[in-house]
Amino acid sequence: MKKSFLNRLGIKPNVKLVNEKSLSEFDDKNIVEAIVFASRDPVHIDYLITKVSKSDKSYLNNILSLLKGDYKTRGVIFEYNENYCLFKTSPLLKEALSDEYQETRDLSRAAKETLAIIAYHQPTTRSEIEEIRGISSSKGSLDVLLDYHWIEIAGKKDIPGRPILYKTTKKFLLDFNLSDINDLPNLSELKREGLLTSLEEK
Repeated sequence: MKKSFLNRLGIKPNVKLVNEKSLSEFDDKNIVEAIVFASRDPVHIDYLITKVSKSDKSYLNNILSLLKGDYKTRGVIFEYNENYCLFKTSPLLKEALSDEYQETRDLSRAAKETLAIIAYHQPTTRSEIEEIRGISSSKGSLDVLLDYHWIEIAGKKDIPGRPILYKTTKKFLLDFNLSDINDLPNLSELKREGLLTSLEEK
């Protein structure tokens, strides 16, 4: 998991199952598929366990593995880790959907450093990010990370001026193959990979 992060640098979903009785008409795989498909956000594994016939994580993992296989060669793929799962567009369709597909451009060093600082010091403000980096940060870096849905606004800090706080998202964990924020490599590992060379560990 850590290597994947180095290479590339929600419990209850927003879908309600109104009629629980009707779920008996479907098998567990269909139920999981429908819940994840209908949710705008990644769905937490703990929530899905409450919706299948066996309250057993290994049983659910088998269902998730089957779904991943079902969608392996389709237009959308199913992805999951220890905490979350979601559907997303298959990268194999990148060329065919060139007009609709927005390619993720390479992050600037400033954006990489900003993302790492937020991940390790969240929730944090722009001024705190600048203090750690030692230089002023352009608003553009934060905007890019917000556009990728890797960070989100986490309220305002209770100090004069009430600056905005930023934190990482569930999508950040999934895109970087992290089950939990605690799976992040330490800063010395990032530096060995050539990242954050301008930073000093705080």
